[in-house]
Amino acid sequence: MKINYDYTHTGDFEIKVTTFFGLEEILADELRRLGGKDVEVFKRGASVVGDIGFLYKANLCLHTALKVIVPIAKFTANNEQELYDGIKSLEWERFISNTDTLMMEAVTNSEIFTHSLFVAQKAKDAVVDRFRDKTGSRPDVDLIHPSFRLYIHIFKNEVTLNLDSSGEPLYKRGYRSDINEAPMKEVLAAGLVKLSGWEKHLQLVDGMCGAGTIPIEAALWANNIPPGYYRNEFTFMRWHNFDEKLYDTIYESAISKITNDPIDIVANELDTTTFKKAVTNTKNAKVDDSVKCFNENFFDLMPTRKGGVLILNPPYGERIPVQEIEKLYKEIGDKLKKDYKGYNAWIITSSPEAVKSIGLRPSRRIHLFNGSLECRYLKFELYDGSKKASKNPDTMTRR
Repeated sequence: MKINYDYTHTGDFEIKVTTFFGLEEILADELRRLGGKDVEVFKRGASVVGDIGFLYKANLCLHTALKVIVPIAKFTANNEQELYDGIKSLEWERFISNTDTLMMEAVTNSEIFTHSLFVAQKAKDAVVDRFRDKTGSRPDVDLIHPSFRLYIHIFKNEVTLNLDSSGEPLYKRGYRSDINEAPMKEVLAAGLVKLSGWEKHLQLVDGMCGAGTIPIEAALWANNIPPGYYRNEFTFMRWHNFDEKLYDTIYESAISKITNDPIDIVANELDTTTFKKAVTNTKNAKVDDSVKCFNENFFDLMPTRKGGVLILNPPYGERIPVQEIEKLYKEIGDKLKKDYKGYNAWIITSSPEAVKSIGLRPSRRIHLFNGSLECRYLKFELYDGSKKASKNPDTMTRR
């Protein structure tokens, strides 16, 4: 079986980066801007070609990435034995030793292999059995901080083995000290900001900010703060070929690009307990100078600029029960029409019936998922005066 990558490889190799459904093009653009080559989009991700330094940079700097993985081998398996034999035949000693720890994670889309936990267990057995046969001892399993994470993907009878270079999913930035009842993943929040078209000379308002994730992610974009800045570890740091000096150089280069431009981001949350979490999180993320937190009812919140972007993640009536959900959405529509003229308002929701109560026609609909909930991200252009006048760049308020 051909190995596509090993730790002695110093040139370019294929890297795959996963993301949430609907954010693929945003991720691909990020990869190109980082200097990745041959970027190609696939469902819930993108592939790219780069060297080991690019792999470090991707983990540190990508806003909309969940995992950065390296395909190392592919084969077909039509039954349990062929799966075991294929994995055992790989020269795992080129990657790990008896003193390393390992963890297996599997995702399957196959009528042959229907249980991901079974596949992960079989993969573990194959690797440790190879070491036991060759050396008399075996690596241990560590589900918390393994030095080696193998990600197995099976589609029909095609088995792909991948090195997981990230470890904990990259949405676990490290700045969020606590979460509210229905937390939005940081990667999705970053995607919502980018999809909205917001630019840092405009005001950004999140009227129902929860723990502050969307405003914080906006501040990271605007200030060129790498999302991995808050993390202490990526799994690649435990690899045999980890080049600490190279990583330090990449890290220092990324940090040197951080800006401190004046930015107008409003984070508003009605619930006092959740509001306190938002304040704490903005401080943890070191963006409390860019994000102003307010503890008000959205319907009492007034914009302080003539134009900008408003993002709302209102209750869907699913995870958080909301009485008279349609009435709430009608009130949102009335508020937008009355007080947010000149803004582009974006609402993410999984309540298609409630959206009708807003009383505005969306100019754009984007299909996304917030966790397991199928959502639409809707754009409402709230013109101040005529449509023609609203597009005049001279009417834009700039700082």
